[in-house]
Amino acid sequence: METERREFMRQMGAAGASIATLSIAGCANQNNPNGSGNSANKKIEENLPQERKIGKINHVSNTEQYHPARYQANRLVDKRFREQLGANVVTDAVEITVLTSREDKGDFHLTTYNWCANNGDPDTILINRFAKGGAENDYGFNHDRYNEVARNQRKETDKDARQKLVHEAQKILGEQRVENQYLYNVYPYAYNSDRFEEDSIVVNVTGLRNIWNYTQIKPKNNKGKTIVTNNWDPSDQLNPLHINAVGPSRNWTPTRFMHDFLFRADPKQQMKPWAAKDFEWADDTTLNVNLKQGMTFHDGESVTADDVVYTFNLILETEPPAYVNYVVDTTESVEKTGNHSVRFNLTEPYAPYIAITLGLTPILPQHYWEKILSETGNESEPWKVSITNGTPVVGSGPFQWGNWDQGSRFEMPAFKNHSFAAPNIDTRIQRPLSTRDAELEAMRNGDYDLLDYWFGSPASLQDAVKNSGHLTLVENSDDCRQATWVNTKKPPFDDVAFRQAANALITGAQTVIIEELNDGFGNKAHSPINETLNFWHNPDTPYFENGVNGAIEILKDAGYVWDNDGNLYYPEGKTGA
Repeated sequence: METERREFMRQMGAAGASIATLSIAGCANQNNPNGSGNSANKKIEENLPQERKIGKINHVSNTEQYHPARYQANRLVDKRFREQLGANVVTDAVEITVLTSREDKGDFHLTTYNWCANNGDPDTILINRFAKGGAENDYGFNHDRYNEVARNQRKETDKDARQKLVHEAQKILGEQRVENQYLYNVYPYAYNSDRFEEDSIVVNVTGLRNIWNYTQIKPKNNKGKTIVTNNWDPSDQLNPLHINAVGPSRNWTPTRFMHDFLFRADPKQQMKPWAAKDFEWADDTTLNVNLKQGMTFHDGESVTADDVVYTFNLILETEPPAYVNYVVDTTESVEKTGNHSVRFNLTEPYAPYIAITLGLTPILPQHYWEKILSETGNESEPWKVSITNGTPVVGSGPFQWGNWDQGSRFEMPAFKNHSFAAPNIDTRIQRPLSTRDAELEAMRNGDYDLLDYWFGSPASLQDAVKNSGHLTLVENSDDCRQATWVNTKKPPFDDVAFRQAANALITGAQTVIIEELNDGFGNKAHSPINETLNFWHNPDTPYFENGVNGAIEILKDAGYVWDNDGNLYYPEGKTGA
């Protein structure tokens, strides 16, 4: 498989080279699911007005250096758009922080990356990314029935009834095609088994980068007491109230390691009390929670109900964008009922309140945040506080702030005074390197102890482990998907028919993307909710087939036409203006 992948990459060429020489076996067969875009299937017209010609379409992509397989997948898809559909889709490769910034501003037609669920629940996918007003809905998607279903599933406390609504939401998304999946991830990881007890390793949906692994892993020797690992990109935002600190995993991983939460998902994605001792639902909208006693923040101050109430009141009063959908919209008030007990009053029933609201909101120290908000003048916008070595994170989680050399290294000493989850190791160090080859070499020579992420060739990592005497490979299927999102505010993606055609084209490319570009690591995907979330995943989510030929038929039926040179034009009466 690795030989095939290398040949495929050779044919694709260097980053700036043409991929016109790429030949996929069977591609010319009209009945092949990849499709051929045979001009005989297209409706060709002459003397078409130029204002109807579909203009340049920007596909904002990560760089090849950052994630080679995804970058090459984008180029493959864009090549099919250009050469077989006649739509001038251009791969616009940028650094990942630029990609997210452009997405936030709506400066894209297409954008592709990886996104996951939270704590085994579908709500943040359905609401944040696709509902009107969703914190991550940068696509302008607004569908009345979808908004109704997505909102209703939140307050449906009967699990089976909620499942039906979640399945219906996926059906609508499958038809509307704001998101077109490349694959569901299957990732390999590696760790240095000379330094850690193998039976102490914990693998969950996030691989090795989970709190259970980092608190339970047992060193065999002194070298195992400090874990040096990679990061898919340098952490760049560690304010726990900022949307980029609780979204991208480059920031969310250290954020969740430095803070405690009332609940966490266990290795099997079941929600369990963490800082909470126990809880009781008084009714559908009233939740009583008792905190564990004896917990302290990293500066030695006790964790009490006052800190929990302060955290939620700060969010309710200032409405940080990251927390609007699952704290502000769901919580009426929070009150202290004892030194270590809190009552949450919900605005209405919210089924995943424990998993999402309480499982994703870190406990902040009141004494510290009141001080830094006053000093910085950010009382009304706390997410704007700049977190640095001078103003570090103070939490109560199993790891604490050490030293942040932004862009190259972040040291997190273990919080040995944690009352119930003190790590066995002494320090965790994130040290991202610029290339996947450099990361692989760091694993080989012992500069890395384990891989939190692996975006390089799976076969290369397998070979490195096989040829070493000190590395062990683990694999997992996560709860994420690699996908392309479309900007429904910009033509031609304001037209559902064009979005469906894009889905047919991308679906036709999935086999190549998985088998050749990802060495067979990955599963075909048709829904935003991964099949690993088995109860919530709708296996009957609609998708569009027959590759390029399927796309041509969809476009033709919607009134799109082509000129003699194969260029694609809008239906009569529509332009790209």
